[in-house]
Formats: sequence, C-alpha cells, structure tokens
Amino acid sequence: MGNVPPPPGSSWPAAPEGPEGQASRTHAQEQTWAGPPGGGRLTPPEGHPAVNADRGVWAWPPPSPVRTREQHPFAPAVVPGGESYHRLGRTSWYRWWTPLLTLAVLGVLVFFLWVAMALAVTLVAVLGGSGLAPESVRVGEIAGLAFGLITAALFIPITVFLVRVVQWRRVGSLISVEGRARSRWLLRCAALAVVPVALATAAYVPLAGRFGLEPVSAEAAGGGRVLLAALFVIALLVPFQSLAEELTLRGLVMQLVGALGARPDEAGGSGAVARVLRSPWPAVLAGGTLFPAIYASTHPGMPWTTAALAVLGLALSWLTWRTGGLEAAIGLHVVSALVQFTLTVLAGGITAIGTGVVVGAGLAPGAGTPLVLALTVAQTGLYALLVRRAARRAGVHRVSAA
Repeated sequence: MGNVPPPPGSSWPAAPEGPEGQASRTHAQEQTWAGPPGGGRLTPPEGHPAVNADRGVWAWPPPSPVRTREQHPFAPAVVPGGESYHRLGRTSWYRWWTPLLTLAVLGVLVFFLWVAMALAVTLVAVLGGSGLAPESVRVGEIAGLAFGLITAALFIPITVFLVRVVQWRRVGSLISVEGRARSRWLLRCAALAVVPVALATAAYVPLAGRFGLEPVSAEAAGGGRVLLAALFVIALLVPFQSLAEELTLRGLVMQLVGALGARPDEAGGSGAVARVLRSPWPAVLAGGTLFPAIYASTHPGMPWTTAALAVLGLALSWLTWRTGGLEAAIGLHVVSALVQFTLTVLAGGITAIGTGVVVGAGLAPGAGTPLVLALTVAQTGLYALLVRRAARRAGVHRVSAA
C-alpha cells in the first residue's frame, strides 16, 4: 500500500513534504486509501482520486478488543456451569492447595477474633473494678447477650473474606447456584418455618415442667424493662448470628468438601474416589456433623442436645443441596432461634444463652433433655417436607447456569 493520507479534516498534510514545504515530487506512486474491513469504494479528500480500498485494510490500527471482566487477569474466578451447590467452590482458579490455604487463614482469623474477645472481656472487667480473673468478670445480662451474638455474627466478614480474597470468587456463589440471594425464596422459606416452629413451641410449653425445665413467664425474665431490652437485642442480632452460622457450616464447609473431587474432564476425575467426592453426601455429612462434633467435645454431658444438633445439621445441609442455596437453612435457623431465645428469656435464662445450655443453632426448645431431640426431629422433618414441596412447585434452580 502506498502513502496513506489522513482522514478528511485532519491537520496533517496529505502527502510527504519536501525541504521547501511543498509536497515532494519523488512520490510518483498513486495515492491509495485504506478503510475498515469489508472494502468498497472510498471517497478521499478533495483533490485526490477515488480508489478501491483493499478488503480488510485500515488506514490506522483497528480498535483494541474490549476486555471483559472474565478476561481480566484479576477478575473473580469463573464458577463452573451445570454444577450443584456443593461443587461451586471448584472454580477456574481452584488448585489442590486452595482448601488448605482457606483453613489456614480461617484459623488465623479465628485466633485474632478470640484474642479480641478476651481483650474486650478483660477491659470490661477492669473498668468495672472486678479484677482480671474470668470468673470475676461481671457484665450486665443484656450486654453479655449482645456480646455473644455479635461475636458469632463476626463470622460473616470472615467467611466473605475467605471466599472473595483467598478463593478469589464472587461471594454470591456462596449463597446460591444463581450467584445471588434469592430474596423471594428466602422469605417464602421463613414463612414456611413458622408452621413447624409454632407447633413445636405449642408442644413445649405444657411439657416443659415434666422435664424439669423452667416455666415460661414474664416475671421470670426480670421485669418489663429487662424483657423489652432482651427482646430488642434478640430481634436485632439473631438474624446476623444465624446467617453467620449458615454461611460457615452449610456454605463454606460444604463447598470446601464438595470441591475436592476432580471433574470428569480433569486428571483423576474418572476414578471411584473422585466420583464419591463429587457426590453431595460427603459435603452434606461434613456440613451437618462438624458443629455437633465440636459441641460434643466441649459439652460431653449434653448427649440429647448433641443428637438434636446432628439431626438439624444434616437436614439443613440436605436442604441446601436440594434447593441449590442457603435460603432454606437460613429461614428455619432465624425463625427457630428467635423463638428459642425468646422462650429462654421468658424463663429467666438470659445468662444461659451461648453457654452450651442454650445453643443458638435453630434447635427446638428443651435443650439438655430428650424433649429437644423429639421436637427437633418433628420440627425439622415437617419443615423439610414443606420446603421440598414448595421448591418443586416454584421451580427453584438446583444447579448453576451452564
């Protein structure tokens, strides 16, 4: 191609200029013009002959292709398509050391959280003039209730950090297979949880005395002001505490275990071990029994509560896989924990919340007795049936988009 003049209206000369400022006469080659792909007859500036442009030739470099977020080197990892919820952690950035790094960072963050809690309790003790010994720490019952719930809620930013920074994927993939919180489905699950929780509560009130549990009364709560303050703290913080536990147990733990199995197109993906790890059952088992195992190791004298926690955890883990997200688990957890904590406050047991006697894990009331296991089985079983039926009718997605 010969000399390529600039576009019309440009301030550049139409031809190379000689030493005297005029167009050099040494350019005997006829002017040619180039255009964008497709070719065709172009119209040059006035005074230049019209020529046919070569197909696919530009007079200046073509524009650079637009770089999408997925093509950017620092874009979040691509979530695999056509996978169940427990497999969403095996992204395009997944490596064999990803679970190990996640657990290591989790341990460091939990350690610093524990140190911060200890410093906070010590500071309160010193300011209150009650010494440094743990048994001498005296804080108000309402403040202690709020402190315990806030501590559990701090696992929300910890889990978000692990998913977004350590695993480098979008936080929405921790919520559901659609990469977001399905708000309508969450509200529907919470509404469905009201029925089994109400039935379990109605059965608990007349049976509490037979199992040696404190009766429910406003007087036992310590007066109107204490009751109102406790109920306000519970209504404000329990949803965050429930969300934190579900993000950690049914979210992070299930997806860490579910990501271990190699895909069929990967090395070792056709083996029996990989097929077992790809199935939902190892992830359901891990997400459902981890907390009961920890609870049993710290509270060996609470077998009924441990068994109830295992029933609840396995059911919520199965519902998470079955519905493709955490909404069903969060719905029951929030409603049940609100009722359980309220009943505990009405029975005068504010200080028992978070100590192991009362566990904010979404259990039915009656912790520490056979009643908690019986009510949890009935409550969770009915809820699972209602959610499964509603999910089938609503067409809730169970796998990620292909």
